[in-house]
Amino acid sequence: MGYFPFFMEMEGKRGVIVGGGKVAARKVEKLLAFGPELTVIASDIEMCVKTQGELLQKDAAGSLRFEERAFLMEDLRGADFVIAATDDAVLNGEIADYCKAQGILVNVADDREKCTFFFPALIKDGALTIGISTDGKSPFAASWAQREIAGMLPEGIGSVVDLMGQVRPAVMRTVGSEDARKSLFGELFCYCMDCMEKGHGVTAEELTELVETWRR
Repeated sequence: MGYFPFFMEMEGKRGVIVGGGKVAARKVEKLLAFGPELTVIASDIEMCVKTQGELLQKDAAGSLRFEERAFLMEDLRGADFVIAATDDAVLNGEIADYCKAQGILVNVADDREKCTFFFPALIKDGALTIGISTDGKSPFAASWAQREIAGMLPEGIGSVVDLMGQVRPAVMRTVGSEDARKSLFGELFCYCMDCMEKGHGVTAEELTELVETWRR
């Protein structure tokens, strides 16, 4: 039946990544910008993970901690989600079984049958986030679609989405009809896109003035 693409608030969520190799590094890279509290646990945490983690944390909303030691199943208690990324298939399976029994979301590297969630191929520009999944069947196809879609999006689309978010309260406050709000949001978005394509800057204050004009 496929997997429904929920978009979840990740800020402050506790994530445990078991494993310290390149797979762990890729998961950290995808997650950290969304604000979770990540802990990487492994007997040997490779330098690529540590270096990438340190670089990402400079601009990331989330936090990252390394615990270079043997993993214990009790490390998963209280986790909101877990990633099993060791090179031991048996251990990964045991982690998945524990998480499923405890109702913890789990992703197991290279074993879609043991996963309760998948990592999408991501396109992120400001507030615009696009996730692409193949239900874990073909990561290559997801990456291909990611490149194709990213190439179709106009540069700066994320800033337009951010502007629409800033003006949204004014529209909701001043326009009562749902159909009228939908129409206005469409006009504002098209106006922003047109300005962007022409190289003109647009501010939230300018858009708010347009809302007031539209109401009159």
